[in-house]
Amino acid sequence: MLLYIYMLLTLAMAGSALWKGAIYPGIAGLVGPTLCWFAASGLKGSFMVGTSRQKLAGIGNAIAFVAVGVGIIYHSGYWVGLFGYDFTGVTWCLVGLAVGWIGTSRRHAAMDPRGPKGK
Repeated sequence: MLLYIYMLLTLAMAGSALWKGAIYPGIAGLVGPTLCWFAASGLKGSFMVGTSRQKLAGIGNAIAFVAVGVGIIYHSGYWVGLFGYDFTGVTWCLVGLAVGWIGTSRRHAAMDPRGPKGK
């Protein structure tokens, strides 16, 4: 549920930037936080079910995804106004890291062949 709220807010805020004509910050506001979420989710997944080489690759990929995501956000100058508070885009990416880490369970990481919820 937390992931859906985060992604919905990310889409709404990036869409708002695009609507106002800020094309690059709007696209960066969508891509950057998503990459940061991917980084944390993939890192936790590799720690949960991966071999030692997969864990090492997970660390490397997480570093690369966070660097690219935060770099895009920082370069674009994207910022977020949420409920009367202003956050930098980098702060919103850090929230995405936390959401990715918290929202990833062993079931998500293991890719159960039976599908979602054992179906």
